[in-house]
Amino acid sequence: MEYDRYGESGAMPRSVLWLLAMWVVLVIAALVWGVDNAETTLRSEARTSLEANGQDVAVDFSGRDARLIGVVESEAVAEQVADTVDAVDGVRLVKNEIVVDKPEPLPRRAPELAVSLVGDVVVLRGVVPSDGVAVSLVEAAAEAYGQDRVVNDLEVGANVEPDTWLSFAPRVFEHLPELRSGGFTADRDGLIITGEVVSEVVRDQLVSEIEVVMGDQIPVTANLTIAVLPAPSFAGARTGGILILEGTMPNQDTIDRIVDAADRLHPSATVVNAMMTGDVAGPMWLESIEGLLDIVSRLEVWTIEVDDGTVAIEGLGSDPDVVSAVDVLVVEVVAGELDIVTAVEVAPEAVAAQLTGLVEGMDLFEPGTANLTADGIALFDTAIGILERNPSSILVVEAHTDGQGNAGANLVLSQQRADVVVAYLVTGGIDPERLTATGFGEQQPLATDGTEEGRDRNRRIVFVVIEGDT
Repeated sequence: MEYDRYGESGAMPRSVLWLLAMWVVLVIAALVWGVDNAETTLRSEARTSLEANGQDVAVDFSGRDARLIGVVESEAVAEQVADTVDAVDGVRLVKNEIVVDKPEPLPRRAPELAVSLVGDVVVLRGVVPSDGVAVSLVEAAAEAYGQDRVVNDLEVGANVEPDTWLSFAPRVFEHLPELRSGGFTADRDGLIITGEVVSEVVRDQLVSEIEVVMGDQIPVTANLTIAVLPAPSFAGARTGGILILEGTMPNQDTIDRIVDAADRLHPSATVVNAMMTGDVAGPMWLESIEGLLDIVSRLEVWTIEVDDGTVAIEGLGSDPDVVSAVDVLVVEVVAGELDIVTAVEVAPEAVAAQLTGLVEGMDLFEPGTANLTADGIALFDTAIGILERNPSSILVVEAHTDGQGNAGANLVLSQQRADVVVAYLVTGGIDPERLTATGFGEQQPLATDGTEEGRDRNRRIVFVVIEGDT
């Protein structure tokens, strides 16, 4: 009898069917898991390789086949990316779907520079071809204005062409502080300097200096205005051994030059400098101050004041020739730059000595009277001129006689003669407040009355400064 293992029906048992089904599922799962794991591994390794090479594209896998997606700038880069993925162990095929998008090159441009003074700072703007050029410009600005006053807004551009004028531009900053405001711009077409300066002289000098700096690199043009600034002021005075300098000057160099001149021309005086710098103009008369200090060095007491277009000089000198020369010398020194007002006189002591010397030994009066001789009148006419030129002199007119005759009568006669001299001088226009008449008779002889020569010396008119007058 034959055995039927499937039973009477001939069908496979249900348990066997379940086992077969489970086996099929496991086989399929194993196959699927193996494929997914391989793709994940290859994708990770490929992305790691791309990142290591700085290649920014996407990569995907289907099994062991890679697909590249992205945008690069050239075919060569696309090939490099494909080679990177193809080199990953286990990759079978690389499908390169990378798009090549080559960017248009940036247009080349010329360098530009703009420098402007803004308040207390200097601002640098523009485009330059390299960091080195930018650094040289900033350092030059810092040298001229100070590191803390420089604002660097320069842009360094890879597409900016180098130009030789840039190597000359830093030296422009050496002269830029002459500007009160403004700045300059520069490119290959030229350098334009704009702003405000204190004078035409400064303007012309500044333009000339920048032209020398730039040479034949680029043309230099200027649009500069002259600032309306108040004029400087100056005052100097010497009394005794102290010389005081005051005023407002446009810069420290001018102050130093004036102080040096005062020290050199007045070595016996202690110079006290109270001058200061200020926002004032720099007129040409500043160059005349040294000459003015030289002129007054011949005087004992003096003041100089320069203000509002006028120089005023007052002083006292012992030498009449020097005093009379002051006006002429001042005209030569200021050379039309200033109006001139002078009040320089012979010192009262010197005036008295000059007048006394004028009449010394002369027969001024008729014998025994207070009547002036012709010579006396002529001499006192000259005295009037001296007193007119020295209006601050306040004097005593002393009259002396010899010892002949009665002492009382001589005293009266001397007073009469002193009164006559004063009256004559007043009639000639001299202020009577400036003159006092005193007679001493024979009380103050200079020589013996035993000789004619001695008596002539004793008969005299003497001019004396009133005590306290200087």
